[in-house]
Amino acid sequence: METSDPISRRRRPKSRSKGSLLTVLRDLQGLRLTVVDLLMAIIDGNGEFEGFRNALFSPKPKNRAALLGLLDRLIQDDKGRPIVEKWVFPHALRLVCNKVHVEMEAAKPCLWMYTTEVSPEFIENWDIHQIMGPLATPTLRSVLEAAGESKISVAKPKSTKSKNRFTALLIIMAQIHYLRSWHSARVQIGLGLQAWACGTSRQMIDVLHRTGLTVSYNSISSMVQSLADRSIERAKAASLLPHALAYDNINISSSIYVEQGPNTMSKVQSGTFGVIYELLNARAEDMSIRPLIDNLQRSSPLDMSDLRMTPAARQSYLSQTAVTIVRILTKYVRGFEIQSADVALQHPPRRPLPEGHKTVFHPLRASTIEEASIDGNLLLTNARIRGGQNIRRKDVSYWERREIFQLAFGSFHLAMNLLWCILETHRGKQNQTGSLTQLFSILEKTRLGGEQPDYHTLLSALRQILHGLVLNAWRMECNYSSLADFAKADPTPNDLLDCARRIINKYATPDAVFEPVNSKAPPKDPRSGVELPKPSIDVVRNNTALLTRDLLYASELVDAIATGDFGRVEDILPAIACMFRGSGSNNYSTEILHLLFNIKEVWTPVFAYVLLSLHLTVTS
Repeated sequence: METSDPISRRRRPKSRSKGSLLTVLRDLQGLRLTVVDLLMAIIDGNGEFEGFRNALFSPKPKNRAALLGLLDRLIQDDKGRPIVEKWVFPHALRLVCNKVHVEMEAAKPCLWMYTTEVSPEFIENWDIHQIMGPLATPTLRSVLEAAGESKISVAKPKSTKSKNRFTALLIIMAQIHYLRSWHSARVQIGLGLQAWACGTSRQMIDVLHRTGLTVSYNSISSMVQSLADRSIERAKAASLLPHALAYDNINISSSIYVEQGPNTMSKVQSGTFGVIYELLNARAEDMSIRPLIDNLQRSSPLDMSDLRMTPAARQSYLSQTAVTIVRILTKYVRGFEIQSADVALQHPPRRPLPEGHKTVFHPLRASTIEEASIDGNLLLTNARIRGGQNIRRKDVSYWERREIFQLAFGSFHLAMNLLWCILETHRGKQNQTGSLTQLFSILEKTRLGGEQPDYHTLLSALRQILHGLVLNAWRMECNYSSLADFAKADPTPNDLLDCARRIINKYATPDAVFEPVNSKAPPKDPRSGVELPKPSIDVVRNNTALLTRDLLYASELVDAIATGDFGRVEDILPAIACMFRGSGSNNYSTEILHLLFNIKEVWTPVFAYVLLSLHLTVTS
């Protein structure tokens, strides 16, 4: 049987020519039907249309892509878009709402928290970005982002000065979660405790609670009590290890409407609170009291040479001060940006704390027993302890003799009292040129006339005066008509340091004044026997130099404390002791002498390092 050539079974590609489509449309038109009628019948899928319906909604990629392409063409068409948008909006809104509902329910466990679960560790690690950031609520976030920023703003490039919408967005999301469930309070608990810690009134906290930003005031009060109990437990555990105890006074103001009478709350409640600090790199054997007592028994009194800075300390102080003077210039005069970044114009470290170190501390409960103090700024508690040690010096043990207490002052109080000391020494009168009273008047500074004004207000005023004096010295010593011209000359860092040293010698060092030993018998010329004339003294210049010198010491102390370098503080302690003594503040001068004596004669090097490192407490 003869066969013909085999016919290929490959199908020809389907053709969707315009002619074929027009033919179909004319047939539908002839039957008085439309494309919509045909599409509705296919979607209904009744009878023979079921196969066409299955093909239309087939999960095959090709069919799915064709259907989605049809929808895209409808929304992209100028005439179709208004119709589709009007129809799809309520359906899309319901779909978005359902999606948000699912996301919010899934996020509940991440924010669920009872007030009884709050711990010190939670407060220390509380961060809204860590709490809200991982929550998977992309739909809600997209809606809020669209509501919080216009399309024009989105298109603009962002900079460091742009509004931080991200954090605000997280707070709004947290409010919505809290509105949905009172138990989703992980953010509100943290914000509420922050508001309470900042002194926010109960009325304001109630307002914040109504807005969903915080938990209620009663909940905050119970959390504070619980946190206090847990913190005390942590402090008890820390007290079993090497530690230091610091204390300070506290003044709590109550309402101005409190009635003053017997058995009623006073407007101000004074007291004392203590803080336990964990010591840096302290071992139990380093804290043994026996080596310290042995050193004390072998010790010798301080000499006058101990009240003078050592050559190394003096050289270090001069280097630090020269850098400080240069930094004052670069702060106010443009053109020194390159020089200010040079390593030669950085403060050389003496004995800084380890990089990134943070002191672990444990606050204790406040006591209504006020930390007493009397005129002269006496550290009364330290004095009483020393008095008790003297009375018990023949008792039976280290504890009974109270020898376990190794005393020292706080660095902040040292800086604060040094500023008061400078104020007392250089206050003067309004009509005295160069006095602080006159300079305060020129600068229009107020609230500095009292004996012990606010520390930060006084520090700001004295720092402004120091900067003005130093800038004037730069203007006189730069050998240019202006500091701007000096900057254009592009001096090297060494040139700036040399000029700073000249400023120290010329503007921060008073002239030596030698008074006759016997005022009734003034010195005479040994040859002629004629009375020698008194040297002429520029009192204003000398007083200004003394003021500049003292302010530079204060600036060095404050800056050394801020940078965490007690070596720089130790360098200038002898000079500061003399400054306190000269101003009549004998008690702080004595405290510094006690510290110098302990460093030199009593404390072991390791013990001294551990304790002195605590002077520069870094808590954040």
